[in-house]
Amino acid sequence: MRPVEITSSGGIFERVGQPGITETFSHEELSELIRRPDTSYYPAYFDRASQEARRGQPVQQISELPPRVRRLALWRKAVCDAFLTLSASGDINRTHDGFARGRAKLSEEVQRLLGETPETRRPAKPGTDIVTRQLPGSRTLFQWVRKYEKAGFSALALIPATHRSGNKAPRWCPRAEALMNQVIETYADTQRPTKTQAIKENVALFEAENKRRVDAGAEALAIPSAASIRRRLDMADPFYVYAKRHGAAAAASRFTLFDSGPDVQYPLERVEMDENRLDVISLLTLSGIWDHLPRERQERFESGRRWLYIAIDCATKCVVSMRLAETPNSDDAIRALRDIFEDKTPIAKAAGCESTWRHHGGIGTLVTDMGSAFVSDDFQGTVTSLGVTAHLPPAGLPWLRGHIESFFRTLGHQLMPLLAGRTFFDTVQRGDYPSEQLACLCDDDLITILLTYIVDIYHNQPHGSLKGETPNAAWARLVAEHDTAPAPVPDGLTLRKAFGRPLSRKLRGDGVMFSGLTYSCDALREAFLHSPERSVEIRADLRDIGWIAVKVGATWYPAIANQSGFAGVSYDQLREGMRAIRHKYRKDALIDAPVVLRAIERISEANRRAFALRELTPFHVTDADVERSQAALRYPVRSDAERLGHISPSSDPLADGIQISPRGTASNETQNIAAPDDAHSKKRERRNRWRFNDDE
Repeated sequence: MRPVEITSSGGIFERVGQPGITETFSHEELSELIRRPDTSYYPAYFDRASQEARRGQPVQQISELPPRVRRLALWRKAVCDAFLTLSASGDINRTHDGFARGRAKLSEEVQRLLGETPETRRPAKPGTDIVTRQLPGSRTLFQWVRKYEKAGFSALALIPATHRSGNKAPRWCPRAEALMNQVIETYADTQRPTKTQAIKENVALFEAENKRRVDAGAEALAIPSAASIRRRLDMADPFYVYAKRHGAAAAASRFTLFDSGPDVQYPLERVEMDENRLDVISLLTLSGIWDHLPRERQERFESGRRWLYIAIDCATKCVVSMRLAETPNSDDAIRALRDIFEDKTPIAKAAGCESTWRHHGGIGTLVTDMGSAFVSDDFQGTVTSLGVTAHLPPAGLPWLRGHIESFFRTLGHQLMPLLAGRTFFDTVQRGDYPSEQLACLCDDDLITILLTYIVDIYHNQPHGSLKGETPNAAWARLVAEHDTAPAPVPDGLTLRKAFGRPLSRKLRGDGVMFSGLTYSCDALREAFLHSPERSVEIRADLRDIGWIAVKVGATWYPAIANQSGFAGVSYDQLREGMRAIRHKYRKDALIDAPVVLRAIERISEANRRAFALRELTPFHVTDADVERSQAALRYPVRSDAERLGHISPSSDPLADGIQISPRGTASNETQNIAAPDDAHSKKRERRNRWRFNDDE
């Protein structure tokens, strides 16, 4: 559908394939619709520049590209942005001589945008090779800039077209192609020959054909190598080959398809995001670990200063994201970016906060500094994939990011003086204060204090730049005044593609398995039947494992969990529930899905709060943790009763039972009933029994 008219109450949309057929949606309905896994949103899809940017490109988002190609596309974007900036200031122009005069400034501006200047580059060991890219020539640069402008300044237009390179001419003549394809029919035979035998027989076909052609005075065919024939055989339809070799019934049994029901899933004009090292020394652990350490181990435990990632909305001064990190890194920066799109009230409640942390929505412009985490390929690729405008002011000009810098100053003046182990703003102010000896806060204590200060204190106290209004009141007022947001919240599939880390899973009859659950969709079922590629790339949201994103071919699809009831369940909750069940039923390889769900429901509220708080600390679940956990979750969670349509069991545990009698019992009972006196009048027959005899 395409938008016809957008108003303050909603929008009118027209069906693309049926002009004149329109539907009206309210903003609430659109917000609810865009969270569903079967809905995708393409900003400015019918715009000419947007069409030009997508034309002939292999992907729809930069984050889908391989790291090397993505890095090259982002570098080209930096070159074009630098050229346009210098061109606007008159330092360079679109002539060869003008380019030659401004080449040095262009190189400096490109390095600044990429964070590769000596001031911003991460210190390296002596002797380390520093790789820099050579600027293109004037003709190539002008071609890039024209394509970049024509595509509406989209980085997609700068993706190298190497995917279309290569010799496209057919390698084999039609007769050779027909003979090579015979290897599939030779291998797909009820006699089930091996691949080696089928390849030898195919080579023999070429030799016989060449002998016939030579006798007729024609040119002989080039005989393909065994590797080429094997590659052609590997491209065969798996279902067709198996059905020809083992029969249609066996193929239908082997390629059994499993099905399950579908599943279902707000506005910020400018957001500033930054990292800051906290002015307090804390214990680098969780309190649950600290409480169980002996005193001598506690005295020798490592302490240090954590880094804090903060994102703040400039219009309302509300903090929309916060996360502790061990060191500045792109992974934690991306996770902090992800939190901007989510309602974080459950996390605030886990820390015991009385106010809600509902501030979330789509981002218009994201402003960061030139830190290594923010200029990294991973972070910039994620921002570009979300359609967010990224703004990186030059380093050394903090007033260009005044809101976030002001917040860190407020945090240092209001909260840090209340914490033991503070380091003050510098060593002169610190003096002889024993910060290391007074360190007593663990990571979960620290994140709880920070959450309490931001959610319950900062958001509810009058703010000077808001003319005495509190951030919470400013948020409620602006949301009520402006029904439309500068940018909508990305749909669930886009979020998973942008934030999910690539994982590879093997294709199965019931889809793919992740964390013990199996996921399927129509595309996976079709690929299982007909695709020779048996491994697919997936991206999962560890906060909601009810569905994942799977890549089939070059397209991403939502795959729903075959086991119902896991929508909204986090990876931590599933792992804890599985751990409890494995501990109780150690011999059971397969576990029924309702048992797992009941175990998840039994997880204590304290554990749920700990899971929520741990997500904001350096002890969150990493990609390596997910891969290691696969060993414990290698058996799938079953849902046989649901899949086969069985009715739910009754409340009486004996109602569905059957009586089992030993063989021969019926005749003995009949005899006892017929002659009860005889049965009791007989003397017990004495039997020999084994005894221990001390004398023998």
